[in-house]
Amino acid sequence: AMAEHISLDFDENIERACAKIRKGKEEGAGMIILTGAGMSVLSGVPVFRNADGSISADFARFLKGYNEARKRHGMDPAEDWFDFSVPQMFKKETELEAWHYWRWRILRTLVQPSSDYTNLMRLVQFYGNENTFIVTSNCDGLHESAGMPSSKIQEIHGSLSRLQCSRPCGRELYPVDNEFLEKLRADENFVPRCPKGCGSCLRPNVMIFGDFLLVHSHLAEQQANLERFEEKCLDNETNFIVLEIGAGVVVPSIRYTAEKYGSIGDCFIRVNPSSNECVKMQNISTPPKDKYLPLVARSDKALSSLCEGLNIP
Repeated sequence: AMAEHISLDFDENIERACAKIRKGKEEGAGMIILTGAGMSVLSGVPVFRNADGSISADFARFLKGYNEARKRHGMDPAEDWFDFSVPQMFKKETELEAWHYWRWRILRTLVQPSSDYTNLMRLVQFYGNENTFIVTSNCDGLHESAGMPSSKIQEIHGSLSRLQCSRPCGRELYPVDNEFLEKLRADENFVPRCPKGCGSCLRPNVMIFGDFLLVHSHLAEQQANLERFEEKCLDNETNFIVLEIGAGVVVPSIRYTAEKYGSIGDCFIRVNPSSNECVKMQNISTPPKDKYLPLVARSDKALSSLCEGLNIP
């Protein structure tokens, strides 16, 4: 659905967004923040697709190595990300190539959160920690590194900071701690084994395609935290604020969720550098004119402008 009446005037929308945020803060209303891959680009976390939708060179390299291993074992090649990032990649025949890829993913997330994360935390502290909650599709743990308490974050696709058995032989999760990272850094062919001796390798506790083997214990805990927040701050209230940042249209789960909240709340702020993606809605309904405030900008510009507009020290 395309919305005709939407204004994309950045300065005007910043001013209106700041007024709504101030009002929400005064009323003790909830603020739900939803973030996608665009939030972590400046911190240096890689995306898998180029702007035109083609797969990145890094990713193509891992896919090639994986398919060479499959060929050696008489298996059909994986065509794309959707055939590669699947639970079967951790089978004996391809576990080494699977871990070449996941080693790169894990090591690439060990970055300092960029200024946009810092500014988001300034906004959270200004608004009130207890009235905010973050839902993210990112697996890089940067919201937590930037200072958001883990009890206030839902990582809908899981996190690279936790591992599970790839079989799985149990529900245990194992932390990606310094000892693990040292091994990962030192040996590019490191394949971590399940500590319970079942013979399978470990894998990240991250949702992959067709993932019927994911251990859901941590995700369930986070879902319960979100539901408690909804009960306290969103249920029976319509004065809450929705802030969506860097959520793309390829896997639009964050956009769907943000629009669902946005259609009920008092104010729906969408930060996205593409004006098309700001105007396009995933859900059918067009947002009410006075409520939808798209900010056509990258996360750093939008968040620093919000902090400035709110005079946050």
